[in-house]
Parts: sequence; C-alpha cells; structure tokens
Amino acid sequence: MTSMTAGRLKALSTTPGRHRIDDGLYLLVRNVGNSTWVFRYVSVAGKRRDMTIGAFDAISLPDARAEVIRWQAERKQGRDPIEVRKASMRMAASEAKAAVTLLEYATEYHALRLPTWKNDKHAAQWLSSLNHLGKLLALPLPEITSANLLEVLEPLNLDHHETATRIRQRVEELFDRAIIAGIVSANPAASLKRALRAPSGRKHFASLPYRDIPEFLRQLRDSDASQSTRLAFEWLVLSVGRTSEVTRARWGDLSEDRARWTVAPEDMKNAGMHEVPVTARMRDILTAMEPQRGTGWDWIFPSPQGRRECLSNGALLGVLRRMGLAGKATAHGMRASFSTWAYENTQFRSEIIESAMSHQEEDAVKKAYNRATYWEQRVELAEAWSAFCLQRTK
Repeated sequence: MTSMTAGRLKALSTTPGRHRIDDGLYLLVRNVGNSTWVFRYVSVAGKRRDMTIGAFDAISLPDARAEVIRWQAERKQGRDPIEVRKASMRMAASEAKAAVTLLEYATEYHALRLPTWKNDKHAAQWLSSLNHLGKLLALPLPEITSANLLEVLEPLNLDHHETATRIRQRVEELFDRAIIAGIVSANPAASLKRALRAPSGRKHFASLPYRDIPEFLRQLRDSDASQSTRLAFEWLVLSVGRTSEVTRARWGDLSEDRARWTVAPEDMKNAGMHEVPVTARMRDILTAMEPQRGTGWDWIFPSPQGRRECLSNGALLGVLRRMGLAGKATAHGMRASFSTWAYENTQFRSEIIESAMSHQEEDAVKKAYNRATYWEQRVELAEAWSAFCLQRTK
C-alpha cells in the first residue's frame, strides 16, 4: 500500500486519466468533478476487468481500500468479483420484492391503474374494499395463501356475496401482476372462485339497491301515507332497525339529550340491549312527532286509527304496496340496502357495520367489549348513512 497525501489525491482527482493509487485500486477521472474509484483485476478466465466501487466524492480513500481488499479476497477464492456483486444485487432485489406487503402492493397497483379509471368513485372503492382483508394486508405477498384468504372471505360471502366476490377478483388481479413481476409463483385467489359461490337455501328479504334509497325516501315523503307511517319508515331506514323495533319505539327509550335510542330487550330479535345513534334527521323526526304525544301511551309512532296502539307492521307494508314496490322491496330489506352500501362504500370495519345492525356477538366478553368500543365509530357511520340517504335527487 503506497503513501498518498491528501494534496496529491486532490490533484489527481482533477487530472483526466486512470491513476494507480494502490495495488488494484485506481482513480478514474473522466473530467473535473467526475472521478470514480475503480478496482482493476484479472478474472478467472484471464481477462482484465474494471469494477466500479463508487464516486470519489462519496467514498473516502480508506473505504475504497477496504472495498478493494474485500473483492481481492473473493478473487483469491476463485470467484469473479463483478459476477458475485451482480448475484448479490439480484438476491437483494428479490428479497425486497418478497417483503412487499399486500397493502403496499395494492397501493402501488392502484396508483398505476388510477389514470385508466374514468369513475372516481369506483377507483376509491377498489382500494377501500380491500380493508375487509384485515391482518392479511400486512403480510408479504408470498406468505398469503388460499387458506387464509378463504378464512376471511368465506364468512363475508354468507351475507355479502357480491362484496366477497369483488374482493376476490381484485386480489386475483393483484397476484396476476405479482406473478409477472416475479414476486410470487402462484395466485392464491384464483382457486377460491368456486368456494365463494352465492349461498343458497337462505331466506332473503327483497331489498332496494342502495342507490335507490334517496329517491325512495323522497317519494315516501310525498306519499299519501299518514305522518306517523311516513316518519316511522324513514326512521327505520336511518336507524337500520327491524320493523317491530321501530313500530314499538317509545319516547322513554330515548336518552335525555335524544342522542341515543335504546331498543327495549323484549322488542329485540336477539333479546339483548341495542343502542342506536340518533342522527340530526332522526331528531327532526322526533320533533315532528312531538305534537302526537299524549297521555296514556308512550309510542313515538302511534297508530293513526287509535293512538293508544302503536303503528302496525302492516302499515309499512301498505306504503310499499301503494308505491308500487310490493315484491320488490320490504321494510326488513332496507337493512340489506344499508349493509351493501356500508361494505361497498365505506372503510368502517365489519365489526362496526354488524354492530350497527345489532347482529349479536356470540362471545359474551367480546359482546361487552364491542358495545363499549364502537359507539363513536357507529355515530360516524350513522351520520354518513344519513347523509347518503338525504342527498338530493332529481
């Protein structure tokens, strides 16, 4: 190793040419400001080769010497330093690809496809729908299997076949591209097509497409139904309640500030307490119904025939019949409209959506935890649903 002063090195860095610094270490100066450290060696095949180590300004002389010593050791082992480095870079690139998570890859793919999508709403839904995959989003692509995809999508498919199908298709699309990119060798979503068929043999209530709900409510307000019937039906839609829960709603079920409606356990399908956020529009409905309050009964929506009785379930069915929707929609089916809207258009977790629909958690500990945890998110969800329902229609 020769002695090299800082002054001498600086002078060489401004002199065009290839300057020998040490055994195997050269400084290649193409022009002033463009100097590179180079390791010169003779390959196993007997050919002289120059291996770039790095820019003169970025790597110090001691570090450049250390790099030369490292690659000389490779050469002594009978390996070609340039080929060894290429292989190392390929391996590093492969490892980096393999570490990309599903969420990172989906975000990258979404950004790539975004200019090709004409519908902004579809573009937003494409990415947000993947939130249903939960913890799978944090897994590297090669670790995602058909089995863990099925574990997430199969329960969703039971009540939301269309949503589960779309998510499966989008994941399949992502993995097709990942195969081309050399990140994975197989597509775990492709084999799930048959496993996620539409459920059969279950009772489904006829429901309106959620996109028709705003217009339905507009027509409902203009209908010839009684005020109690019209406002009860609107309350049912906004609260995502079951028919008898709404028709039997009492003033005493409301919190003092009218921000919360507690459905009486005896009116609940699942015989458990269920609390519902009261949105701004629902408070307007309460104000409109206030003049009909009387003594001797506590119904929010009393029967027009006799106010001591609550509104009958048949009254809501009659509205649909007069609106020409018999067989096309049911009061209970409005819950399905909400569910589809929430899963397709929002980023709320499935637990929050199911909680809003009072679908009971079997585990008692989870039930208590969920009730305490999801209230603020449910208020947010209720207001978002109300805003959608009340949007202006033609």
